[in-house]
Amino acid sequence: MAIDQYAQAAYARKESTKELPLEADPNVLHQFASYNTIFTLSALSRRELRNPKLFFQNAPHDIIARSGGIGPDANRHEGPPSEQGNRFTEKSKETLKKSKAMRDSLNRSTLEFIKNNDLYFRNVTMTSVPGYNASRRLASVTNIMMELVEPSGITLIEKIKAAAANNGFLDHLDAPYLLTVEFKGFDENGQPVKEKQEYVKRIIPVKLITMDIDVNQGGTYYSIKAVPYNEFGLVNDFMYPKTSGTLKSITKTFADAVQDLQRILNDQNEQEKVAKFNQFPDVYDISISKDLDPQYALSYEQLAQASMIEKRVVQSVVGEEEFTMEFIKFSPSDNILMILENLMKTHPKYGAKSFDEWKTAVTKGPTDKFDPNDGLSTYFKYFRIRTGVEPTENFDEIRQTNAKIIRIVVEPYYISAYRLAAAGVHQDKKYQSYVAKAYNYIFTGDNLDIQDLSINYKVAYFQSRLKDLDANEANSFSNTKDAVSETTGTPTNRDKAMGGLLPLKSGTTLAKSSSTGRTAKGDNRLDQFFDAITNPTADMVVIRMQILGDPAWLGVSQFIPPTPKNSNGSSTDNNIDFFFGGEKDNIWNPNLKCFNYDKAEPVINLTFKTPQDFSDTTGVYELSSDQKAVFSGLYTVPQVEHSFTNGQFTQTLTLVRFNNQDLPVTNTTNEKIVKKDGVITNVKNPMQLSREMENIWKIRENDGMA
Repeated sequence: MAIDQYAQAAYARKESTKELPLEADPNVLHQFASYNTIFTLSALSRRELRNPKLFFQNAPHDIIARSGGIGPDANRHEGPPSEQGNRFTEKSKETLKKSKAMRDSLNRSTLEFIKNNDLYFRNVTMTSVPGYNASRRLASVTNIMMELVEPSGITLIEKIKAAAANNGFLDHLDAPYLLTVEFKGFDENGQPVKEKQEYVKRIIPVKLITMDIDVNQGGTYYSIKAVPYNEFGLVNDFMYPKTSGTLKSITKTFADAVQDLQRILNDQNEQEKVAKFNQFPDVYDISISKDLDPQYALSYEQLAQASMIEKRVVQSVVGEEEFTMEFIKFSPSDNILMILENLMKTHPKYGAKSFDEWKTAVTKGPTDKFDPNDGLSTYFKYFRIRTGVEPTENFDEIRQTNAKIIRIVVEPYYISAYRLAAAGVHQDKKYQSYVAKAYNYIFTGDNLDIQDLSINYKVAYFQSRLKDLDANEANSFSNTKDAVSETTGTPTNRDKAMGGLLPLKSGTTLAKSSSTGRTAKGDNRLDQFFDAITNPTADMVVIRMQILGDPAWLGVSQFIPPTPKNSNGSSTDNNIDFFFGGEKDNIWNPNLKCFNYDKAEPVINLTFKTPQDFSDTTGVYELSSDQKAVFSGLYTVPQVEHSFTNGQFTQTLTLVRFNNQDLPVTNTTNEKIVKKDGVITNVKNPMQLSREMENIWKIRENDGMA
C-alpha cells in the first residue's frame, strides 16, 4: 500500500473530523494475509563498511546463499580473483604471486562460486540484548544462529572464501558479510503487498564465528553461529591491552584522555611490529561523541572519588611549579570498556551529581508538549560504548589476516526516568507517554499479536539502600550532633501512604561505600544505579511475552558499524543519523518503523485484562473496564528473541515493569490524525514522524497529493 492508503486503512474506524490521539503503531506485517521471509547471505566491501548507506540502499552482491535460490547469473565475474581489476591492492597481489598455494586455492573457490550452487535457509534464530546488560554492561550482545542446507556437495566454505576475495579480503575468516531479511507476500485478495521497502527490510552485517557441518543422505546441513560485525570489536584480542600504562592529560579534558589511551594502544602495536609479531599493526581509533561534551574539563575531585588520580609536582626551568594530571593506571587485565566506563563516570554531567535531576523527573508531572523524539523530556542522557572493525587493504603475512582498524566510540544513550523509581514514591498516574508499541492481552479481538505470556513476580521484592559507613565512622570521633549518613540517590519527597498490590520495599544494608585503593570519599549512588540498570531482569515484575513477528523489534541502527570522524578524541558520525530516521535523537525510526535500540531503551504499554467470572444474567464472561489486572502498565524491553522456524516468524520479548505503577496506567498514545470532511489529510506522529517526514507531507499537500 502507499503511505496514504496505509494510514487510511489503519485508522478508518476513527470518525471524528478533529485532531484525535490514535493507537500505537501497528505491526506492518498485519497487511499480509500470507508472507515469506527471504534471507540472503552475501559479501560486503571495505567501501560499504565505511559508508553503510550503500549496502542498505543497494541490492546484495556476491551472494553466498538465498532463500528460494540464487539464480544462474547472480555472481558472474570474469577471470580468477588475482586478475579482477582493483579488488586487491598491489601488496595483496604481491602476496598472491609469492604463494602458489593461496593463488590456487582462490582460483578453485572462484570456480565453485560462479556455479551458483543453491543453499537454502532452514531456520534463523537471534537473541538480541541491545541495551545495558549484565554481560557487557554498556555494549550490546547479539547471538545469531543460522541453519542452512545444501542438497548436493559441500561448497559453502569455498563460496564464503570466494565472496570475500571478490571484495579484496584474502582472509575470509575475518571478512564482513551481510545478512538481509525481507518480507514478501499477499493481501487477503491475493494481490502482492506493495509496502515501502524500508518497512519490510532489515540488514545485519555479520562476522561468522563457528560452523558445524553434518553430511548425510539428505545433503549437507550447516549450523552457523554469527555476531553483528560491529560486535567483532568486543573480542578479547581487541578489548584487552597488551601492556600497562598510565593516562596523562595535557589539556585536562575527556577528549585528551581517550586520545592518550589511543596513543598507548597504538604504540603497543607498533612495538609488536618492531619485534616482528606483525607486519602491519592494527590501529585503534577511540573517541567520544561531541554530544557528550568531550571537551569538558577533568575534575580532580571526581577523579579522586573514582580512584583514578595521582597529582605530581614538577619543577620547571624557571623555578615555577607545573602540575601534570595522571589518571587511570591500567594493566593487561583491565578491559578497555571498563577503563572508558570509569572515565565517563567522572564526567560532571553524567556522574553522581546528575542524580538530583533524576529525582526531579521521576516525580514531575508531564506537560502537553511531551515528545520523546524531540524533547526527550522523560529520558536522561547517559552514555554507552559502540565498537566497529574495518579490515584494511594490507594483508599481514605474519598473522595471515588483514590488518584492522578498531573503532571505539562513546555515544549518548537515553534511559527512562521511570528506572529510578524508589520505595515510597508513586509514578505519575496521568502520565501521557508517547510509546510506539502497545499490546493488549485481552480475551477479545484487540489481541492481534500476543500468543503466550508468562509473569515472573518477585513477591518479596526488596530495594537496598546503601548506608555510608565512612560518614558514620568519621562522625563517631567528633562531637557533631547533626551527623547524617548518606544513602544512595533516591528521591526524598515520599508519599506518606502507599497502596497497590505491588509494593516496593526498601531498607538500609550494611555495605561499606569506600573501596580499597580509593584516595577520597566515593559516591556509592552511581555504583548502585549502574548495578540496577545493567541487571534489568532482577526487577520486581518480569514478563516473557511471545508475539507474532514484528520487524519493529528487529531494528537496524544497533547493527550498523560506527563511522566516526575523529578529531583529537571528539567525533561525529554523519552516517548513523540516516539509520535513526533523520534525527540523531530519535528513539523511534519513522522511516524504517523500528526502535533505535542503541539510542534509548524502548518503552511499551501492556494492557492485561482477563475475565473474572460468568455473568449470572447474560451467561457470558464479564469484561468490565475496571477489571484490569495489576500487571498492566509501562514496561521497558531489555531483550528480544527472534525465531524464523519452519516458515513461522515469532518473537519473545522480555519485559520489565516500571515500579510503583500501583494504579491503572492511562492509555498511552503516540499518533495524531487530521481529517477534513471525513477524509484523512495528514498523520502527525510526534513519536514517529521526523522533521524530514513532516516536510515531505507539506510538499505532498502543496502538490495536492496528500
